[in-house]
Amino acid sequence: MPSTAPAGAQPDPGTAEALRERIAALVASEPGVRRQLHCDDDWLYLHDPDMPVLAHGWKLHVSARPDQFPRLLDLVLPVLLRRTCDAKFAAGVAVLRELNSGLRAAAAVGKAVTVYPPEGEVVSLGTELANALAGWDGPRVVSDRQVRADAPVYYRYGLFRVAADDSALTMAGPDGRTFPGLAEARYRQPPWVSDPFAPYPAARPATTRVGDGRYRITAGITRSPNGHVYRAVEAATGRELVVKQARAFVAEDAAGIDARGRLRHERRVLAALAGVPGVPQLVDYFRHGTDEYLVSSGCGPRDLRRDVLESGPYDASTGGGDGRGRDWWSLARGLVRVLDAVHAHGVVMCDLKPANVVPDASGGCSLVDFGVSALDGERPGGATPGYGLPGALDAQPADDYYALGTTLHYALTGLDPVVIDPDHATNRDRTLACLTGVLSDPHHPAAALVVGLLSFDAEERTAAAAALRGGGRLPVRASVRPPRVTAGLLGDLVDHTVTDCVRMARELVAADPRGGEPRVLLSFYDGGAGLGLELLQHAERPDARAAAASLARWTAAHPALGRLNPALYEGRTGVDLFLAHAADLLGTAPPAFVEWHPADGCPTDQTAGAAGIGTGRLLLAERARAAGRAGEAERHLAVAAACAHRLVTGPPAGPRETPNPGTAALAEGFAHGRAGLAHFLLALPDALPDALSDAPSGALPDAGPEAAARRIVDALADDIPRLVEAAARPGAIRRYGSWCRGLAGIGTVLVQAGRHYGEDGYVTLATDAAAACRALAPRMGLVVQCCGLAGVGELLIDLALTTGDEQHWHAAEEIAGLILTRGGGPVGSPVFPGGNPTTESAAWAVGTAGVLSFLRRLHRRGGPRLGMLLQS
Repeated sequence: MPSTAPAGAQPDPGTAEALRERIAALVASEPGVRRQLHCDDDWLYLHDPDMPVLAHGWKLHVSARPDQFPRLLDLVLPVLLRRTCDAKFAAGVAVLRELNSGLRAAAAVGKAVTVYPPEGEVVSLGTELANALAGWDGPRVVSDRQVRADAPVYYRYGLFRVAADDSALTMAGPDGRTFPGLAEARYRQPPWVSDPFAPYPAARPATTRVGDGRYRITAGITRSPNGHVYRAVEAATGRELVVKQARAFVAEDAAGIDARGRLRHERRVLAALAGVPGVPQLVDYFRHGTDEYLVSSGCGPRDLRRDVLESGPYDASTGGGDGRGRDWWSLARGLVRVLDAVHAHGVVMCDLKPANVVPDASGGCSLVDFGVSALDGERPGGATPGYGLPGALDAQPADDYYALGTTLHYALTGLDPVVIDPDHATNRDRTLACLTGVLSDPHHPAAALVVGLLSFDAEERTAAAAALRGGGRLPVRASVRPPRVTAGLLGDLVDHTVTDCVRMARELVAADPRGGEPRVLLSFYDGGAGLGLELLQHAERPDARAAAASLARWTAAHPALGRLNPALYEGRTGVDLFLAHAADLLGTAPPAFVEWHPADGCPTDQTAGAAGIGTGRLLLAERARAAGRAGEAERHLAVAAACAHRLVTGPPAGPRETPNPGTAALAEGFAHGRAGLAHFLLALPDALPDALSDAPSGALPDAGPEAAARRIVDALADDIPRLVEAAARPGAIRRYGSWCRGLAGIGTVLVQAGRHYGEDGYVTLATDAAAACRALAPRMGLVVQCCGLAGVGELLIDLALTTGDEQHWHAAEEIAGLILTRGGGPVGSPVFPGGNPTTESAAWAVGTAGVLSFLRRLHRRGGPRLGMLLQS
């Protein structure tokens, strides 16, 4: 193919292709060096055939600024090629710029090159790299320690991508103790190793004093890869302040402006806005090491995003308010007043969003964070996707009115704008449909204002702001309604989404099995097994059959299969469930039987522990028995019995996480709590309690799975009124509606209990749980199974099948309509966002495959729930 570059133009040395050629040429130039080079969208991998297989160990990271990356490789690669080691490199300057932005994770910043040396080689290799790169700059790698202060070479003990079980994100030491394997935003090392570069300079004692002691830190506001933001007081006066940090070389753009450059720009903007009400006042600016700090006056205890999360949406009733000073109209008028004052001083904010609005108790508000604002037309790049005017080429005051509309939309709904579609008008219209789903009345005056502010026409936005400013009324313009889901539309949705999943399966199979991000993508939860299990539900389609068969063969041959942990959702049991189903239906190779016995420290939950493993083994036994493989079925049942023994007689597992604002019903829920245990125990075959007859006396009042299940179910039934009440509070986290840690999953188990015991009271409580989920649904931003709308829809289908009540089918159709408002594309051929709202995902729990599971069951009026023992 002929080059499209202009005549005489030099090729870009920072593209993935150019870097690959650069690496390949350097490898070829070294006589006798053997290396295998392969790549994916994010990384270029250089594999040394002589490198021993290690699950974890000391590894090195080389940090780089994007524009210096190609030249840095010329220094790094000769060092690596002289030694035995594996390595990976960011696949181009654009990928490195994204890593250094911190958008992926704080711990990803700076990791341009990762080196995996053999045991005992990290010190000599790290020292040689540091000597070669002395004097080079790069962002600090916050998860690591630095080899020496003048070189961008870092080290930590962690998982080795080339050999680790990527679905088990922990490392096991020689004494069996485990330690988290993923990098965090601070340095940590396992207890069984010592720092190979010791003596490492002792960390200075933590201090709350900054700015040569002038300011005392009192609390954190936000943690960011760009730098943290703190609350502080001035030591001399006791005045409340905010201290904002900017880290060197982080989020560096193509013009070379990094977080410090944006903080310097904010200093100039605040100086221009001195004395403006509703804007923080500049107090000080100083450097500490390579980082820089801005000190400004404090504006209030929490921003609008936190306010809505903790206290619920604002009240937009005409002339209303919620009795707590949280009147939406007062907020809207206060925001436009501050914007007017800011615009009058030659500043366009350019990043108005809920996190940058600080409301006060009187109904007023302040604007904060002017790092990307335009001052007299000049500004750094950057803004939050969805909140600013799409495609704005220059900064005009009317642009801020669009962001005012999206911010007010959030105050009403608690939902961020839709950003999945490349067409900005589609995203805007779906955002407005979300608003109608919350307000119900498409002619509500608040909807009319937001519609006007979200116009792509500057004059219409300006007119909407003028009406708000003057107290006038806009022409009533109906907002966009959520689509009505009919049987015909459902058929189109299922057909289209199956086609999407076929494409995703083909893309997964085509990926290099040695490449990829830390997860190998084999699991039921977020990998090929969940995608494949759903494709098998559409085996009447030749393309789905072929894709599932190809995916099964790829999975069975994957080099990481034998290293998976035994979990149902995160590990081997879920994968075996897919392979067994594919073998029976498509004739692919069946999975090998894996013997397993739970240890005392084994988790108990559905996602990673004994309840899920037991659930999967019961499903595998059911499939083997149906195929006439009685011996295989008995072996699976024996493992299920061992799982039940662990649940009934073993010590309880500790909490999966410490309580936090997102906990919701974690302890009671399906994925990690008691509902998941009951789901397995309720479904055990009648013969299994006999296998537990050796349970220690006194372990439980009536040892045995049936008795344990009844106690758990009755406790969940007692919990429902409390959880329903908690879910109805104004600031209730929307996870209360979820499958994993909310009422959707608990309700499903109560439906199962109602069927099992023949007691309608459990089903009635499940109906109460479903009603609470439906009330939360319009404000649930995710569409997926795990924490989203698809999980709510699944409970409604279970209730419809159990009760025969047509209202539950109608409610499930409403959920499907809400799912469409969060997606992109035409209504009949949508694109569904995954856990990341800007991209689709093949995953079952947090992606398109799980949405398809719900739509399939809704369209067919029943059918199996993947991985569940509840019969349809």
